[in-house]
Parts: sequence; C-alpha cells; structure tokens
Amino acid sequence: MNYKESKQVLGEVKKAKRILLNCHRGPDPDSIGSALAMYEVLQMMGKEVDIVCPSDEIVDSISYLKNFNKIQKNVDFLSFDFSKFDLFIALDSSSWSMVTDVVDFKKPDTKIIVIDHHATNTFYGDINIVDAGITSTSELLYLIFQDWKVKISKDVANCLLLGILGDTGIFRFPGSGQRTLRIAADLMDEGADKDKIIYQLYGSVSLSLIRFYGEVLKRVRLEEKHKFIWAAIPYKIYKRLNLPTNGKEMAANLFAQVVDGTDFGFLIVENEPGRFSISIRSRSGVDTSRLAKRLGGGGHVFASGARIEGLTFDGAIEKVLKEARKFASESG
Repeated sequence: MNYKESKQVLGEVKKAKRILLNCHRGPDPDSIGSALAMYEVLQMMGKEVDIVCPSDEIVDSISYLKNFNKIQKNVDFLSFDFSKFDLFIALDSSSWSMVTDVVDFKKPDTKIIVIDHHATNTFYGDINIVDAGITSTSELLYLIFQDWKVKISKDVANCLLLGILGDTGIFRFPGSGQRTLRIAADLMDEGADKDKIIYQLYGSVSLSLIRFYGEVLKRVRLEEKHKFIWAAIPYKIYKRLNLPTNGKEMAANLFAQVVDGTDFGFLIVENEPGRFSISIRSRSGVDTSRLAKRLGGGGHVFASGARIEGLTFDGAIEKVLKEARKFASESG
C-alpha cells in the first residue's frame, strides 16, 4: 500500500453515486491530466462524474485527449449546486481558493477528498492525500490507482503521462528520479504516446506566443545584488497579442531559471486591468513557493505562482520586487 489513506478514499468512492472533480484555476497539464485520468477510472467503476473549472480558457493543444470536452469551463462556484454530488475529489489544488478562484468562499457540505502534491497545501479536505515529495498529482494518482488495483487503460496512461511530463518539464526539474522514470515507462507500456504529448505541449506554439516571448525578453531586468531576474508585461501588450492559455508559464520557463549568476526569476503579467499573475521559477534550488506564499499563492520549490489585484502596473511591480528582495536576502 503506497498510501494508508487510499483504502479510505476508495471506500468513499464506492459509496458515492455522483462524484465531482475539478481542474484548478488556470489549469496546467497536471491539473487537466489528473482530472481526466480520475474521470476515466471513476467511469470504469460505474460512477456518474462531472469535471468543473473556474477558468474560461484551457490549454487547447491537448484537446485531443479523451473526455477533454467534458470539462465544464468558467464555472461560478458562488452559484454552483454541490447538493447534486455525494463526493468532491479536489485534485492538484493546494487551497480552496485554488479550486474555486474565489477568496474566502465557504466550503460546501459535500464530503471533500484532496489529492495533491504541493507543499503549500492547506489540508482543507475531509480526507487528504498530500505528498509534497512527488513530482506531480498525476504521479501520485498512479500510485493511488496501484493501491486500488486499477488496470490502467491507454487513455488513463496518456493523461497521467501528460501530467508528469508537464510538471517535471520533461524530467528536467529535480525530483524526477528513478521512480518517476519507471512510472513513465510503465505508462508507455500501457500505450501512452510520449512523443505526441511532448509535441503537443512544447512543439506546437502559436505565432502570438513567439511574439510574446519577444516582448518579455525586451523587458527582462537583472537584480544583480539580489541574484534574480524578472520581467513585467502590461495589460495593453497582453491583450494585443491574444496569448495562448499556458503562454505566461512557457514564457517564464524561457528565461527565469537559466541566467548565470541568478538564483530565481519571475514574470509579472497584467492579464486584466489591475489583476496580475506572477510565475516564479527557481534556478539554484531556493524554494520559490515561499515567495509565492508571501504574495498569496503557492506551488513548488522550482515552480510556483501567485496573483495580486487592485494595484496599478507600477504598484504591482513595486510590491513583487519588495517581497523578492526580502526573500533573496533571507535565502542568502
């Protein structure tokens, strides 16, 4: 048994008739892959399943995955009827606000199971399987499915490998060790198409994203004293370029963790007037989730993020830089 809670979770699943799953706000490949994998497994168990997401845009390049069109987008959790469901399995979401995209929203009476791998998880479920030492929620699900003695189909394998490849940067990030590679090999044995996943994630970018890269690189600034690099994009640029859903994260990966003499980097994007997303990346192993947490977000050591609202463009930059400098000083 990989996780002692697996048996308890399976018991709740067996009792439930209708189960709700989520993709978190601004879903990444791990969020989508883990939700679609769980959806398929629960359907094989004869359950009625819905997937909801508070965001309107979802990575289109992986829309070929089975049941991708079953994800209900732009769901307003403030008016959502949870009473239709016996169980809510929250996946890859470190906090309730990450699930709902609503701050200080009261949790429903529906039983909640949390399955996640973020060190910043707030353990908001009735049952929590949280493993911060694993690369992705998709890898975590693979081990839970082992505990459940689930036969992994080709479709489930594709979804899980998508999440693993997405959250490890194709095994580039530390923590992608022997277990992760063995699991990936097992998923390929079950029919997962590694080459297609990588091609769709990293080899199919739009011209608008290339132009966005150019705008970001023009604005890159180095804080030599504090050993970090950063860039900020105002709303007028973001709107003009019609950026793909995962464009901000891909642009952050492009520069934020590769520059000599730096420990970390970040990209600030004003994606709506007065609303900013911050994508943070570590180069030397400093824990960027600590900086993200100061800004109201969370994540992992090497990749994390946050959002801030209600400031001007210059005000947002000033706030993030202030926290980044303090973080750099405290991290040595």
